[in-house]
Amino acid sequence: MRGRFGVEIPAPPQVPHFKLFVAFIALGFVALVLRLWYLQVAMGEELLAQSESNRKRFIRLFAPRGMIVDRAGRTLAMNRPEFVVSIIPAEVGSDDSVLHRLSQILEMPIEDILQVVGNTKQRAQRLYPVPLATGVSLDVVTRIEENRLWLPGVNVSPQPVRWYPEGKLASHLLGMLGEVDAKELQTLREAGVSPGEYVGKMGVERAQEVWLHGKAGGKWVEVDARGRQRREIEEVPAEQGATVMLTIDKRLQRAAEEAFGNRVGAAVALDPRTGEVLLLASFPRFDPNAFARGVKSGVWREIATNPLYPLQNRAIGSRYPPGSTFKIVTAAAGLHSGTITPYTSFYCPGALQLGRWRFRCHRRHGATGFVKAIGASCDVYFYQVGLRTGISALAEMAHAFGLGETTGIDLVGESRGNIPTPEWKKKRYKEGWYDGDTVNTSIGQGFVQTTPLQMALVAAAVANGGTVMKPFVVKRIIPPGGTPIDTQPVVFKQVSLHPDHWRWIAEGMRSAVAGAGGTAHAANLPGIPVAGKTGTAEDPPRRRPHAWFICYAPADNPRIALAVVVEQGGHGGAVAAPIARHILETFFGIEHARARGDASATD
Repeated sequence: MRGRFGVEIPAPPQVPHFKLFVAFIALGFVALVLRLWYLQVAMGEELLAQSESNRKRFIRLFAPRGMIVDRAGRTLAMNRPEFVVSIIPAEVGSDDSVLHRLSQILEMPIEDILQVVGNTKQRAQRLYPVPLATGVSLDVVTRIEENRLWLPGVNVSPQPVRWYPEGKLASHLLGMLGEVDAKELQTLREAGVSPGEYVGKMGVERAQEVWLHGKAGGKWVEVDARGRQRREIEEVPAEQGATVMLTIDKRLQRAAEEAFGNRVGAAVALDPRTGEVLLLASFPRFDPNAFARGVKSGVWREIATNPLYPLQNRAIGSRYPPGSTFKIVTAAAGLHSGTITPYTSFYCPGALQLGRWRFRCHRRHGATGFVKAIGASCDVYFYQVGLRTGISALAEMAHAFGLGETTGIDLVGESRGNIPTPEWKKKRYKEGWYDGDTVNTSIGQGFVQTTPLQMALVAAAVANGGTVMKPFVVKRIIPPGGTPIDTQPVVFKQVSLHPDHWRWIAEGMRSAVAGAGGTAHAANLPGIPVAGKTGTAEDPPRRRPHAWFICYAPADNPRIALAVVVEQGGHGGAVAAPIARHILETFFGIEHARARGDASATD
C-alpha cells in the first residue's frame, strides 16, 4: 500500500478473533472456579485444620462409659482417669522422625505405632486424635512436653479409661473393649461413636454398647508455635453412658470361679421363675483390663495362640454332648408319648445287644424302675425308652426344652447346638438313620450337642413344671438423669407334660442326689433338698469324657437352677457335682464343707 507521496505503508496487524478471546477468558474462569472448589471443598477441611494448627487445637474428651454392676449394685466395670497419649496422623504426615522419637519415649515398638497410623487412611479419620498409649507415667508425660517442638500432632490428656476392679471375674460375661473398626463405625456412628474410640467387642460391653457408650465432648485450646497450651477457648462436656445393672450375683460368680480352679469348662445358674442369669462363667478366663488400654502385640499373640482358647465363651458358645443329663429329655418324651409310664421297669444286665453292636451301661443295675433309672443313671433303661419312643418324639421333646436352637439371651455369640434327626443325618452325612443312632441319642451321645446354658434351662424347666423362661443378663438400664428401664421376664418355651409326670422326674432327680445308689451324692446339702442329674459324656477324639451336672434347689421350692460342665473332667458325680455344691452353698449361705459322696458313683 502506498501513501500520497508514493511511500510504502505497512498493512495494520491482524486482530485476534473475538470468539477466541472470549473462550480464553471463559477457560481461565473455569480453571479458577475448579481451583477454588478444590481448595475450599475438597481440601477445605484439611487445609483449615492445618491453618489453625499453629493457633488452635481441638482436644477430644472421650465419654466415660457407663458402669456395669451386679444385681445388688456391686461394681463390675467402671472408669478411672489415666494419661492418654494420642496422635493426629494428619499433623504428623510422613515425618518418620516424629514416630521414631515417640517410639523411644513410650518404649513402644515402631511397628505398633505405624499400625495405628496406617489404620487411619480416610482423610476425616486422620484429623482426629487416635489413642496410642494409655496409663502412661508422669515421667513419660514430662518427656513428651520437653520434646513438644519435635512432636507435632502428639497430644497428652487425662481420659476416662475402662477398669475392671475384679480383674478376671466374669470376664466372658462382661466382655472387652477394642478400637472401633470401619464396619462397626457404620452401625455405631448414630450412637455418637467416632474414629479412634473404644467400643465393646464381646459380652455385655458389646451387647449394650449403645447404652454404655455415652456422648463424647471436647475443647478448643489455643497453643503456641511449640504446641503448648496457652488458654482454653471453648469446651463441650462429655456425657457418661448409662449404668447397666446385671442379673448376676457377684458373690455367686466368684464362688463358681473359685470352685473351678484351673479346670476348663463352664457354669451357668438361672432363676427358674424368671430366667434371670445368676452366674455365667467360662474357663479359662482372661483379664479384660489388658484390652481396655489397647492390647499389646505380645499379649495378643499369647492369647491368640493359647490352645485352650481363653476368649471362647464356653457357657453359651461351646457345644458338648450332654451325656446322661439328656436322659431328662428322654424320660419326658417317653412319658409324653405314652410308650412308658412312671411304673415301667426294664432289666439291666449291664449292656444292650443290638444286632452286632453292644451298647454298654456303666454297671449292672438288674430290675430297674423309672425313679431308679434316673437316680442311678441306668443307660440300658433309657436305651429301651429311646427305641420305644422313636427319634422323632425325642427330637420334638428336645426342641420343646429349647435345645437345638438359640435361646435369645441378650449376649452375642450363642450357639444353637444340635438335635439330630434322620433328615439331618441324610443331609449331613448322606446316610440313613439306624436304631443305634436312636440308642446313642437317648443318652445324650452320638450327634447330640448342647450348650451349658441350654442344659441349665432343662433343669429350670423341671423345677417350674415345664415353663422354659427366656434367659437374660441385663436386669435394668439406668440412663443418666433418665427413667430406669427394667427387663421383663418372657416365656421362651412350654413343655406339655402332665403335672404328675413332672413330679416323677423330679423324684428321680432327687434320688440321684440323696437316694441309695444315686450318682450325685457329692451335691447333697444339709437342710436344703437338691434335685440333680449327672452326666459323663464321651466326645471322641478326646481321650477323657466331659463331666456334667445339672440341678435345682430347693427341690420343693426351686430358686436356682444350675449346669456345670468340665471338659475332659471324667465322671460328672465326682467332678462336676462338687463344683455345683460349692455354688449352692454360697447361694444358700451355708458354710463350705468337704463334699461327701459315694466314690463308686461313676456317671
